[in-house]
Amino acid sequence: MGNWAELPEDILVLIAKRITLFEDFLFFSGVCRSWRSVAVNDNFKESDQIPWLMLSEKDKPDERQFVSMRKGGVIRTINLPEARGKRCLETLGWLVTTSEDSDINLLHPFTRVQINVSHISTSEYYHPRRNKHLRFINKAILSSRPEEGKDYVLMVIYAGGDTGGGFLAFWRSRDKSWIAVNIVWFYDINFYNGLCYGVRGTVSTEILAFDVWGPNPTVALVVGYGPSHVYFEGFKKPHIVESAGVVLIVHRIFGQVSPSTFSEDDPYIFETCRFTVFEFDSSEKGKGVEKTSLGNSALFLGDNASVSVDTSRFPGIKANCIYYTDSFKRGGNYMGIYNMEDGSLSPCYEGDPSSLICPPMWVNPSLH
Repeated sequence: MGNWAELPEDILVLIAKRITLFEDFLFFSGVCRSWRSVAVNDNFKESDQIPWLMLSEKDKPDERQFVSMRKGGVIRTINLPEARGKRCLETLGWLVTTSEDSDINLLHPFTRVQINVSHISTSEYYHPRRNKHLRFINKAILSSRPEEGKDYVLMVIYAGGDTGGGFLAFWRSRDKSWIAVNIVWFYDINFYNGLCYGVRGTVSTEILAFDVWGPNPTVALVVGYGPSHVYFEGFKKPHIVESAGVVLIVHRIFGQVSPSTFSEDDPYIFETCRFTVFEFDSSEKGKGVEKTSLGNSALFLGDNASVSVDTSRFPGIKANCIYYTDSFKRGGNYMGIYNMEDGSLSPCYEGDPSSLICPPMWVNPSLH
């Protein structure tokens, strides 16, 4: 057998350009020096990726570990001092970091590129005393990747409680200040086809859409309603995600756990029990149709911008399942895999304790 390290460079480039998964590209670069020399950005075609699980801070607070759901273990450890002691959210492969002073930055975890964002104190509903804590922002989404070189929007849910509901505000890359939306109790947001969709309410959910680039960016259009008849044992938290060309409303159902499981002085302990999924038609303003199956899709929900992946393209990812993490205060079953077919819950990764500052969350890996 020939020496793989002596393959001609042009052959290695052809091989590299056929790799579609970022984690496979990493393994390719680790074969030897000659292979690593062609494992550069220009030879990797960015495409949809499988989210990695970013673990909480451990003994080395400047390091972060990432877990592959395909490989079943830690796939990469990186030095990321910019995220030390900060609350992190994820969107389009970028981390949105917040400090105790509510300073906000966009941080690319794999290139360590950092973008300063205007302080949210410029938003109408910011109160320095009440909102000065790490969990001030509950969700953050980008309209597009900053590295694409065009104007983009960062939309956030902020000033909410432990369950996630709060105000809505957005910052456009060409602006110097935040713009507040005078509507409250949003629980999740996402961009789809150029519009920002938001879900508000828990018992009776309402789906609103915003055109943040239009002449009236803070004016919401009601495009649908969630079901009001869903039975739930404790409470529910809605998520919104595009999957296979349709918008889904996913309710995460929490049930109360015995206080003795955790601390006797905290009676409000909840854990994930199940999920319900509804598809709504934006042209009808209807209440949507319940879906009992996701088909070949798998959803990734948590402190990330909710995403769907086609499992037929990614062997090792379970179809018709919901991969979830949870930042709810002292939640018991805070991350795992929910099977839509039989309603079972299974762990997605064991051995990582939850963190109230920055719990484990999904991150879309990328080179750029």
